[in-house]
Amino acid sequence: MSGKHTYTEEGKFAGSRLDAAVAALYPDYSRSFLKTAEIEPSVNGKPAKWSHKLKPGDIVEFEIPEIKHLELVPQDVPFDILYSDDDIAVINKPYGLPVHPSHGHPDKTLVNGLLFRLGDKITGVGGADRPGIVHRLDMDTAGLMVVAMNDHSHRVLSEMFRERKVGKIYHAIVKGHLPGKGRFEHPLGRSHSNPLKRAVIPVADGGKPAITEYKVLEYLDEHAYVEIVLLTGRTHQIRIHFAYEGHPIAGDPLYSRHPKAYGLSGIALCAKELSFTHPSTGKEMSFKIELPGEFSALLERLRKSLP
Repeated sequence: MSGKHTYTEEGKFAGSRLDAAVAALYPDYSRSFLKTAEIEPSVNGKPAKWSHKLKPGDIVEFEIPEIKHLELVPQDVPFDILYSDDDIAVINKPYGLPVHPSHGHPDKTLVNGLLFRLGDKITGVGGADRPGIVHRLDMDTAGLMVVAMNDHSHRVLSEMFRERKVGKIYHAIVKGHLPGKGRFEHPLGRSHSNPLKRAVIPVADGGKPAITEYKVLEYLDEHAYVEIVLLTGRTHQIRIHFAYEGHPIAGDPLYSRHPKAYGLSGIALCAKELSFTHPSTGKEMSFKIELPGEFSALLERLRKSLP
């Protein structure tokens, strides 16, 4: 993937930013990596900015540096370990913390923090690049995650997630008022108009089945506080489903308008409850957390502003 590259925009990414298109064509490179690596693209033979909006027929040229292996180093990253034993650890991931290193976020991730806190207990579990990781949360989402402490636990937990035997309950604040409870069944796939986003895509066109159930916990000022159960686990599933129904998650920079109006460092979405069978003992494990402080503060503001 490294070296000089040239391609002609045939319409797939027309209207998209140049950096978004390149990041989609070369998934190992995020938009932030393209910027920090100081890669200088050209369009139609002239220097271009990464914010350039592509048009059909544009000839794009750029040079990607040779991929360097991301060395995992222990780093003191803030997060809470709620439970740990020889097989698993359950953690509370805060807003803004990437789960694992990427070219856009080479360090200061949850994985770096796990290596610092758990050391040799987790090194290499399930693979050298993402030790212990069996599932993930978006960087902008806070909440509960379970981590494998040995290869046996990694295999068993990974299988539980694949077979949908892990209970996950999310809480969110969404825009507008929706019916008291409901079920969304919209297949999802990569957006054809924006390579950074996912979208509702018919199964015939490559979309994968996705099912989300919710109930309203409280109606707020022009918003609703909801509890969500995922029956599948597609990328951005909750965010897309609610946005598609006209009720985007408060603060979502990808799927809503005016995300900064809420003053959140992430989005108003929290993985609040997690339940699963212990991979070694067979005991049923269940965990709950309090909402993040800024989520709770937004909830209170919207309660107080009710007419």
